[in-house]
Amino acid sequence: MSGLVYDEGFSQLNDQSDIELEMKTQKGHMIQIPPSVIPFPDHYKMEITSVPKVNCDPGPVGLFSLCVGCCVLMAADFGFTAESGLLLRAPWLFMIPGIAQLTAGVLEVFRKNTFGSFAFIIYGALWCGIAWTYMQTLYGGVEDSKKEMQHLGVVCIGYLIFSIILFIGSLGLNVTFPIILGFISFALLMLIVHIFTGFTAIPVAVGLLGVAIPAWYTGYAIMLNTYAERTVLNVGKPIHKWVPKNKED
Repeated sequence: MSGLVYDEGFSQLNDQSDIELEMKTQKGHMIQIPPSVIPFPDHYKMEITSVPKVNCDPGPVGLFSLCVGCCVLMAADFGFTAESGLLLRAPWLFMIPGIAQLTAGVLEVFRKNTFGSFAFIIYGALWCGIAWTYMQTLYGGVEDSKKEMQHLGVVCIGYLIFSIILFIGSLGLNVTFPIILGFISFALLMLIVHIFTGFTAIPVAVGLLGVAIPAWYTGYAIMLNTYAERTVLNVGKPIHKWVPKNKED
């Protein structure tokens, strides 16, 4: 089918193809253009100029829940709440620092954050275990609860080693994370001493206070900096860079 000629500058088109394209001119006329006169490249190159930025960071959820869990235990260790209130502590330890940190850890997996997912999931499991231990102590028919609590002391030894390893790794992140993990290690050490020797729990409470304050600050800093897309609260530069210089680029 032959093409048509219009004022818009199209030259006469002759083509026998049955497949034709339609174009609307500026004056509203419809013309048919044979595909043979339209140059189509053999290969197409697609270039991505920008990638949408994912702003959601589950880190503040894990850090705020850690702060709440520390406050619950710290209040008991300082004597602000009754020592017999294990039943009232258990749900707060299970739901907030336990479930919330596990959730934050799973979300960090999707963000491919190995350090964050590793820390939140492992510590979240610890909080759930502590809450379950409280419930078992109250309703599990335990004859000697102090003796049975030594199981928790053994678990804390493993977590102490884990926390020291994380502390070393966190030196390559910023300033606040090593502070948090340093106080976590101290609190675990004092808790081990308290469980096995009966020493006062005041040092444990001091360590938990040292965890809660920087955890609250860091969580708020991450949330505010991510929301504002700029540095509002500074968390400090890495103390030690573990990545070699030739791999930073």
